[in-house]
Amino acid sequence: MGDPQRPVRVEVASTPEQRARGLMERDRLAADAGMLFRFDPPAPAEQGFYMYRTRIPLDIAFLDADGRILDIQTMTPCDSRVAVLCRVYRPGQGYHQALEVNAGYFQRHGIRPGDRVHPARGDTCR
Repeated sequence: MGDPQRPVRVEVASTPEQRARGLMERDRLAADAGMLFRFDPPAPAEQGFYMYRTRIPLDIAFLDADGRILDIQTMTPCDSRVAVLCRVYRPGQGYHQALEVNAGYFQRHGIRPGDRVHPARGDTCR
């Protein structure tokens, strides 16, 4: 199991507009930073994420209602100027939240499906 005290500073995307924008157009992301996407109602299995206009490789963890990691995938930037030509990353089941961090973060810290993400005070997850 991953380090339960590994803090990640997150920006929270909870509106449709914030979720659509995500981490687009960014050139970098701090090593301990990420974006937490919240869905209410939960997102269905067929709803996924793509890397259109996203410049940095990312890992994504799809989370259930309790913050348990259902699936982790590594996403690579899409060079297409047409959004529908970009690969869509889906977890294969419904989810309540998704956490994006720099690619390789979860592997480096021994975090895997079944582990839990705990919200902390302010804009941090553990």
